[in-house]
Amino acid sequence: MTTGTADHAGRLARCRALLEERGLEAVLVTDRYDVRYLSGFRGEDATLIVAPETALIVTDSRFYAQVHEEVAQYELVEHRGTDLLEDTVKAAAERLGGSFTLGYQAGAMTHAEYRGLRRAHRGRLRDVRRHVTRLRMVKEPVEAEAIAAAAALVDLALGVVVGEGLVGRTETEVAWRLVEEYHARGAEGESFEAIVAAGDHGAQGHAIPGERRIRAGELVVIDTGARFDGYCSDITRTFAAGRASKAHRRIYDIVYEAQEAGVAAVRHGAHGRDDVDAAARAVITAAGHGEEFGHGTGHGVGLEVHEAPFLGSLRGDRLEAGMVCTVEPGIYLEGEVGVRIEDTVLVTMDGCERLTRYPRELQVTD
Repeated sequence: MTTGTADHAGRLARCRALLEERGLEAVLVTDRYDVRYLSGFRGEDATLIVAPETALIVTDSRFYAQVHEEVAQYELVEHRGTDLLEDTVKAAAERLGGSFTLGYQAGAMTHAEYRGLRRAHRGRLRDVRRHVTRLRMVKEPVEAEAIAAAAALVDLALGVVVGEGLVGRTETEVAWRLVEEYHARGAEGESFEAIVAAGDHGAQGHAIPGERRIRAGELVVIDTGARFDGYCSDITRTFAAGRASKAHRRIYDIVYEAQEAGVAAVRHGAHGRDDVDAAARAVITAAGHGEEFGHGTGHGVGLEVHEAPFLGSLRGDRLEAGMVCTVEPGIYLEGEVGVRIEDTVLVTMDGCERLTRYPRELQVTD
């Protein structure tokens, strides 16, 4: 399973355009996912400097050979000191002069690192907030292909693991079996640690799998994802172990209808809050469970499993064709049950394409 070639030259050009928009002479990139996106470097402990005529990647001897293999648009600066940021700023100053306006990513830096940056840089510093990260929102075809491949892997793995039955197994056992299947099918690993939550445990939106055994008559929430070529997928399905009561089926049907409404609202130009979240939330609220749906309807998926765009009642972004996001409404009745249905979808001009395609109808398993 392979994907095409990323357009790192185009990404670098868009980052340089951002400098002009933000009134910067250079930007320091420290977020590891942004480093990978802009340069192609898959390692850790690396920084980038992007300026109109300069592009540097700074890292230590563990990664020199890797940089030469993976990175084409950047000059390698060999970090040999004790402070990566200090070496990065020094290298930038040697090429750009001692005083220039430097953007930095405050959200990807500790306070101690910021203090060191402020001591090392003699020019102005300006927080670029998430502007560099948001360059990743609209996916290139190669990125969408990688996410689709990750989605196909999770569909297959989920079918195998649930097909083995759920009743009598522990939540942790089910979670580990998913990891085994991901590796067996060529995934790099999980997008995140799987959520497997049975019965009243499912009412915790981000429950941690435990050693409790799944009992007949319980609903089981499984939220999981695989990673392929650096890119994530994300899916949630709620299963009936043994059987489902009428009350539980009713809750499931409401969430199913809400997810259908949310997916139907996804398209180029739609707003994550005013259109998608509102459509899904209206169904749940009309059914009398608005207070039991406390999280947003979705989020972007890419190199990170949670990234822009956002689709929530408090925060939302305008969607564009090529973005990848989730649609994941849920109802959580404390002490009783939880139900969530989630798919990863690719935004198109006139709608969206589901990338996770595991059946969404309530499945009853042994």
